Amino acid sequence: MSERFYLPDLAPGRPAVLTGPEAAHLGRVMRAKVGDVVYLFSGDGWEYRARVEAIAHSKIDLAVLDRQHDDREPDLDLTMAVALPKGDRQKWLIEKLTELGVRRYIPLSVQREDIKVDDKVLERLRRQVIEASKQCGRCRLMEIAPAMTREKIVAAFPPAELNILCHPISDGQFGQVSFAQLAAGFPSVPKSALVLIGPVGGFTDDEVRRAVDDRWPILDLGRQVYRVETAAICAASLFLHL
Repeated sequence: MSERFYLPDLAPGRPAVLTGPEAAHLGRVMRAKVGDVVYLFSGDGWEYRARVEAIAHSKIDLAVLDRQHDDREPDLDLTMAVALPKGDRQKWLIEKLTELGVRRYIPLSVQREDIKVDDKVLERLRRQVIEASKQCGRCRLMEIAPAMTREKIVAAFPPAELNILCHPISDGQFGQVSFAQLAAGFPSVPKSALVLIGPVGGFTDDEVRRAVDDRWPILDLGRQVYRVETAAICAASLFLHL
């Protein structure tokens, strides 16, 4: 049995108890039996091997046998600040960023904002991170931060080695560069990066000019106009596979 289950606050030798949907999935869907071995993760970068000890109606007791540190995290500490799209596209965005290995997602507050990102939305996004992590084998949860503007992000987090704003090419008025041009200027592969993706309709000229004034490179992802989530996945893939 190779199913993975999320359980916070795990440690070797400490009893582990699955409840709620995780217990229901293991007990009713997977039809677990006492003695079965499953894998647990708590989002801290470790994967835990555990044995089913007892099965009740609403909980499953497990014994943690050992743990192994996950070495699948990318070398690049990548933060993606992306204006949250509407509807099911939110789930697709979070799922793929999690699978790729993005370290942190920040709903980007922009001038053309039309979605209110409240605590309820953030909690839903965090649940989606857990589900995507269970599927892809990732043991460290992608962090979901509160919504912030570009300026507040810079003030709230340690400086990244590379700050990038992605903006479709217009007439070159902002000095957009291609990814190849950008990468050619790296003296070495950066260890951390912050990449911004705008909303439907893109950033306003004022937002882009302020980024240029702050000496941010403006990245052109191509001649096609991508949806928000497509641009985010494209940019994340490029940077994570430097």
